[in-house]
Amino acid sequence: MTENQNTFTLDKNIWTQDDYEQMGWHDCSIYGLTFLPVDEIGTTNLVFDIDYIFKWVNPIKPGQAFSFWVSPCTLVFKDAFALTMNVDRSGGTTDMLEIADLYLVDKVEQETNQWIYEWNIALQEGSISFKSSGFKQIVRQKPLFTGGQFLTLDERKGISFSQTPCIA
Repeated sequence: MTENQNTFTLDKNIWTQDDYEQMGWHDCSIYGLTFLPVDEIGTTNLVFDIDYIFKWVNPIKPGQAFSFWVSPCTLVFKDAFALTMNVDRSGGTTDMLEIADLYLVDKVEQETNQWIYEWNIALQEGSISFKSSGFKQIVRQKPLFTGGQFLTLDERKGISFSQTPCIA
């Protein structure tokens, strides 16, 4: 990724579990989640519509607010199972769930080069835990420079689980 105040360039438009160490989901907003069947035997992908914060931009002058490079993304956890959700929205003030962090809890090789990953998505409002065979995060449009950590529905072109990447 390269950026200055006026431009930001993506290195790629699809990220995977191999990129986990260089990614971060702190303060990313979740607009929706769904379960997409993969096959007839019950394999399902767990899919999130999120605003991913690619870059926090330091204020130019002290006392000013941060600005951000944000993009709507589809986060797909492949072959998800062992799902546990604990979400408490009582007293919440936001319409969306917000990610505190996404943790890789464990990684176990089932067969040669076939891995099972255990994930915990810590939310400001609880947690979502599950296992999967990996993830891919699809960038649906180029990041926008904004004064907030999430985009408006118009900026992100609504809520979507599309897996069509933008042109990087």
